[in-house]
Amino acid sequence: MTSEREAERSEMNIPPKKRSRKPEYHRESRIREIIQQHGYAFSLHPYKLMVSWQGVLVLAFRGFSEKARELKGALNESELLVGENPGSTWPKCTLGCLRDGKRLTPENLARLTEVCERYNRSVFGGDVQDFHASFSENPQAMLPALMSFRVKSLHLTTYECRSHELVLAEEEFPLKDFVADSLSDATEASARAESLRQESIDPEEKANVDRIYSETLDRKKYWFFASKDGHRETHYREPKIGMSLVAWVQERNFLSHSMPFSRYKGEPIFWKNPFDTIKEFCTEVEETLPDLYTFFNKDSLHITLRAIT
Repeated sequence: MTSEREAERSEMNIPPKKRSRKPEYHRESRIREIIQQHGYAFSLHPYKLMVSWQGVLVLAFRGFSEKARELKGALNESELLVGENPGSTWPKCTLGCLRDGKRLTPENLARLTEVCERYNRSVFGGDVQDFHASFSENPQAMLPALMSFRVKSLHLTTYECRSHELVLAEEEFPLKDFVADSLSDATEASARAESLRQESIDPEEKANVDRIYSETLDRKKYWFFASKDGHRETHYREPKIGMSLVAWVQERNFLSHSMPFSRYKGEPIFWKNPFDTIKEFCTEVEETLPDLYTFFNKDSLHITLRAIT
C-alpha cells in the first residue's frame, strides 16, 4: 500500500514526505551530556579592540584555553548541531555594527583603526604569559592590565534576534572547576598542574587571533573586507529565532582584584575593568563618526562558543 502511494505521488510530481527531525529535547539532552563530560571552567583574556569584516566592532580575546577547545571539539563531533560558523572559531564579543544603509569609506576605516589602536596602546591585553614576556623585554612600559573573566557556566539560549538583546529562553550549564573538585581527593600540586592546563592557550590559538588582528592594520587592503555588505543593524535586530551556546560578557563576571596586577621597582601596575574601556571606546566612536554605528545593550554582550541551529 505504501509503495502504491509513493508511486502516485511520484506521478503527480509531489515531493516525498520529509521525515521529521529528532525532537529538540534530544539535542538539548545531548548538549547537556557533552558539557557534563567536557565542561570545565576557563578564563577569557581581553586582547584587542578591532574593526571586523562588514565594519563590525569587536573586542577580541586571547584565544580559547585548552579545556575550552576540548569542549568545542566534542560539540563539533555531535551530529545534532549545525556546522560551526567561522565567527565562533575565535573568541570575540560584538560591540556594535553599522546602521542600515551605511558603508565605511577608506577615511572612516582609517579613523576607526586609529581609535582602536589608541585604546590598544593604552592598556595591556593578553594572558599572564603574554604579560611576563612583554614586560621582561620592556619593564618600563607599565600599562593597566585588562581584567580577564572566569567562565563558570555556559548558557544555551533561544534568542529572538541575533544580537541577543531579546532572548526567549535560556538554560544555564555550570562548568566544573578542577581545582575545587580535586583538592579533596588529589594533591594540591597535581590540582595546580591541571589548573594551569585549563588556562593554557595553545600557540596556534594565539597565532590565529594575532593573524586576524594584524590583517586589520593594513587599511588599504582591509577596506575591501571592512566595507562589505551585510551584518548591518537589521541583521542583528530583526526577528530571528535561533539557538546558541554562549558565555555572557557581563561586568559582574569579570574577576575583581583588590591588589595590583604586578609591580615594577615598587610601583604598581593596576588592573583595568574592560567594561570601562568598552564604554569609553563606544563613546569615542560615536563622537568621531556620529550616526554611523549602533551599539548593543550591555546586558546582551556575549561570546558565542557554538551556534546550535
